[in-house]
Amino acid sequence: NHPVQPPLLRVRLVRSRDYGVFSKDDLLGALKKATSGQVVFIPGDVQVDLTGMENIEIPGGVTLAGDRGKEDSEGALVFSDQLRTSPLFLSSGPDVRVTGLRLRGPDPERRTEQMQRLHREGKYYSIPNSRAIQCAQPRLEVDNCELSAWSHAAVFLREGASDAHIHHNYFHHNQRSGLGYGVCLDEANALIEANLFDWCRHHIAGTGRPGTSYEAR
Repeated sequence: NHPVQPPLLRVRLVRSRDYGVFSKDDLLGALKKATSGQVVFIPGDVQVDLTGMENIEIPGGVTLAGDRGKEDSEGALVFSDQLRTSPLFLSSGPDVRVTGLRLRGPDPERRTEQMQRLHREGKYYSIPNSRAIQCAQPRLEVDNCELSAWSHAAVFLREGASDAHIHHNYFHHNQRSGLGYGVCLDEANALIEANLFDWCRHHIAGTGRPGTSYEAR
């Protein structure tokens, strides 16, 4: 039983929808049809198993939403049990928003001894890793979500991901030895605020490449 964050400052619960989702096929179909300004909504009692799926595109300007925090809802559960899920969702345009959902990855473990042994053998990446959301587009917003068990990073911001806003989320058990980030930035910038981080190897990390920066508060 994980805490459900209340709708605090700047969390905007989604009140309308253009597409309702009750299954994997509903979700994939809606994301293929949705256009900028539209909302793809997953009710809180729905579970969507996306095991085996990768690089599911969220079009620019589209909001993928659940009802986390409304009347004590934990939010719909969207998950993958495949170790290689890198990423599950891919922002394919600017102004994507992901809000009010539980995104659960395949691997909440540290695997410390295993990964150290593989590193010594030059086989560290022989075990695949996972990411929930990857973006290389401006103005991604991820808010009011629970993101757990992603072995590389729950949110990975790459070159082109400028002015991202990551706020009011619950990140936990993203902790593989040698990786394990809540938010990871690579030639990207973000405002990261009012999140709860627990059991991540590094809650927030940047690669150090020029153009990488963030404000966390």
